[in-house]
Amino acid sequence: MTKWCTVYGDPLEHPQVETYWENVNPIGVRSCYYEGKRTAETLTMDYHRGLNIEVRIARIFNTYGPRMCIDDGRVVSNFVAQALRKEPLTVYGDGKQTRSFQYVSDLVEGLMRLMEGDHVGPFE
Repeated sequence: MTKWCTVYGDPLEHPQVETYWENVNPIGVRSCYYEGKRTAETLTMDYHRGLNIEVRIARIFNTYGPRMCIDDGRVVSNFVAQALRKEPLTVYGDGKQTRSFQYVSDLVEGLMRLMEGDHVGPFE
């Protein structure tokens, strides 16, 4: 199972360590999005525990690389598009935000290692 890291909701801890247990507002505007991801992880682990099915859960963060859409609205593609147009890079907020980024080939290698390994449970 793969999904974006948004299972964390609006984290109280930055950056999040592997043992962080998330912070989701159950009645927030985006709560169904976060809770849907958490439910998928729960069901995946239930299948593992109840039916002894081999599972892997990969929490994927901002991935970038060749052939990415220049207008997909994500931070890396926005920066690339602005740089190509020789425009200043847009930084929202106070500029102190943190993000995790990964190159697409690193993601593929990580997924291959995860699938070939013995780790059960979320992996980032």
